[in-house]
Amino acid sequence: MRDSGVKELNLGTMRSAKSAQLIMKGYSLDEQGKKVLTFKPEMDTRDGAFVVSRALPIERRATIVPQESDGSIMSSMTWAENPDVILIDELQFFTIPQIEKLAEISLTYDVDIFTYGLMLSYNGKMFEPIKRALECGFKMKTIDMSCDHCNNDATHHTLYIDGMLQIDGEAINVENTKDKTQVYESVCYSCFQRAIDVYEMNKIDHTNKK
Repeated sequence: MRDSGVKELNLGTMRSAKSAQLIMKGYSLDEQGKKVLTFKPEMDTRDGAFVVSRALPIERRATIVPQESDGSIMSSMTWAENPDVILIDELQFFTIPQIEKLAEISLTYDVDIFTYGLMLSYNGKMFEPIKRALECGFKMKTIDMSCDHCNNDATHHTLYIDGMLQIDGEAINVENTKDKTQVYESVCYSCFQRAIDVYEMNKIDHTNKK
């Protein structure tokens, strides 16, 4: 039977310090003398070729994985550099072929892979790359954070654009919001559903007044 490295999927809501945990894990591994490769998706346009967290004063350099690639850059770098650990930020922005490439890497090179990302989009649906990672044997761990509106654990997100709740649309490709105010909240399922109920009631009231 083939050995494979650890495949860990660390999931949290927005502002749950996911990137901070990646940075600190990388720092700890560096201090132990471990060789680490860090990757981030091209779709994450913030901060260039670095993983950055508002919670920490330090950042971590990362190799950007092109959106149109099948993830071969990760495989070729693993073959060339023989790392002990691979760190992945914003896994929800990777593609299905790239997720499958990571699973293949874990088998081929027996390397530990620690990934960080969001499970659910603002529409309450699981990101397909996250779903595929679970199907490929990644072990899920949750990063706890309290709901923005109560003391329950946050599990979902709400997105408001110019004060209006968004409940439809693609998980990632949100409409152009360049000139609009965009606010995300991290909420529990109860508060998520309550926000949707308010949206639906306001929609009915608006329709009845026409």
